[in-house]
Amino acid sequence: MEEGLHLIILDDHWRPRRAEAIARDWRALIARLVAQDCRWIALHQSRRPPLGPDPQSDDIMLTRTLVRWLRPFDMRLADHIICAGDTRFSFRAAGLL
Repeated sequence: MEEGLHLIILDDHWRPRRAEAIARDWRALIARLVAQDCRWIALHQSRRPPLGPDPQSDDIMLTRTLVRWLRPFDMRLADHIICAGDTRFSFRAAGLL
């Protein structure tokens, strides 16, 4: 996956269905997800080395905000994964979700 931030639309078994690049218009993106009856999503963030995968304060704030935005629509964030080269960080594995 190219560098940047993407939402991965998951099925009920957490298998990827498709990816959506995140644009500035979050409201339109959430509206599309609601219209498509999405229940689970994952946030995939990729960085170029030498930046590592460890989350920064902005990453944590984004994750918390997204969880709050999704809740009223009965959607859940399965994970936020940050990849940098061959290394990765999972918010779920770290107990942050």
